[in-house]
Amino acid sequence: MSFLAGDGKAALTRAIAAFEAETAAELVVVVEARAGHYLHVGALFGVLGALACLTFLLYGEPAFGLHWFILDPLLAGLLTAYLGSSWPLLERALTPRKRREAWVLRAARAAFVARGVADTRGRSGVLCYVAVAERHAVVLADLGVRQSVPAETWTRATAPLQAVVARGGHASAVAPLLVALGKLCGEHLPRQHDDENELSDEVDG
Repeated sequence: MSFLAGDGKAALTRAIAAFEAETAAELVVVVEARAGHYLHVGALFGVLGALACLTFLLYGEPAFGLHWFILDPLLAGLLTAYLGSSWPLLERALTPRKRREAWVLRAARAAFVARGVADTRGRSGVLCYVAVAERHAVVLADLGVRQSVPAETWTRATAPLQAVVARGGHASAVAPLLVALGKLCGEHLPRQHDDENELSDEVDG
């Protein structure tokens, strides 16, 4: 994925370590190619491709035999459906923003549970979930963090991270924002001498 290009994954791994050095909160980063399904985009391009092929067969020169009308529109439809379904830019353009954001939030909540972020002893897990195709990031905090960090402060701190992902920025630009978020958590939820690392520091992506 282009989001993790170059030193991106290593930069996020270092950011996780820096985050957890500041606070009792624990950070998990999950990066996925896409959070939703875009079958409607492939279907739309498939129908358009089949219609274009059928129109050419009906009105083009020279005249075509009947057997062409059976196979060629089907093949053209399948080909254009495949090509149309592999472009994230088209997927975003042909899918309402609210639907894309709902898909990302649903996937982030599933990852929050599946990665054990909700299972820390102090309810201090934080998940940063990035959906590359949707260009959308969600930062979810468990109860212990939400009770410690004021909601408005948290929103202001996570907004720059979401903005970087929204404009197609790379992981290397997200990493320092995660470090800054760790410092904020440290102000309200400082690291204790007996803190244990309960969650993996490896970037899931």
